[in-house]
Amino acid sequence: MLQRNAPITNPIKESRFVAALFVSIGLLLLPTCSSRNNRTTVLEMSGQDEWRNGDLVFRCGMGAESRVVTAHGHSSYSHIGLLYRDTTNGQWLVIHAVPGEDEPEWLKTEPVEVFFGRDRACAGAWATVDCSDSVANKAALYALGKVAAHTLFDNAYRTADTAQLYCTELVWRSYLHAGMDVTGGKRHSVPTFFSKEGECIFPNDIEQSEITLFVKPFKTKQL
Repeated sequence: MLQRNAPITNPIKESRFVAALFVSIGLLLLPTCSSRNNRTTVLEMSGQDEWRNGDLVFRCGMGAESRVVTAHGHSSYSHIGLLYRDTTNGQWLVIHAVPGEDEPEWLKTEPVEVFFGRDRACAGAWATVDCSDSVANKAALYALGKVAAHTLFDNAYRTADTAQLYCTELVWRSYLHAGMDVTGGKRHSVPTFFSKEGECIFPNDIEQSEITLFVKPFKTKQL
């Protein structure tokens, strides 16, 4: 959810980054899956024959801001996206919104292997929503439409603003368009420097929703 690798390029992002940095200082000593050893963690994404369009994938990043998200949200994961199968080559893609990986910060699709690359993820999981395949597919198509429209990442984390979207908001709005609230109305309170609304959707608001049927963590191996 909060994984920046690129330089801060505008005042809103800079002020949020500085504030988040101060908050994260007290969390830097918390253990993460990448800090427990010096070896590289690789995810084994088995069970892909069970996946469907609109299913969810969670990942935990390896940076300080991912640590802030997981600690504040009491979650194992800091980021989320939707699955979609490219029928031209049978490849699974992830539709998601993430800051700092590209400029402009448009919503994007990328192969699931890239989404869970060893430089981006130290933990991951697959989840499915309690709905029909057609509803899940409708959610995925809505998210794809936002990618095609070159929708930008919402660095202000305003859930009421539909012009730009952050990662969990993209998932929430995609399923809301299909007639389901995958958060069950859950929100996390956050400081106003993070969002002027004083709240936003965290990955575990979806992970722990009653509408989420199950979350299956991927096995890991060390290189």
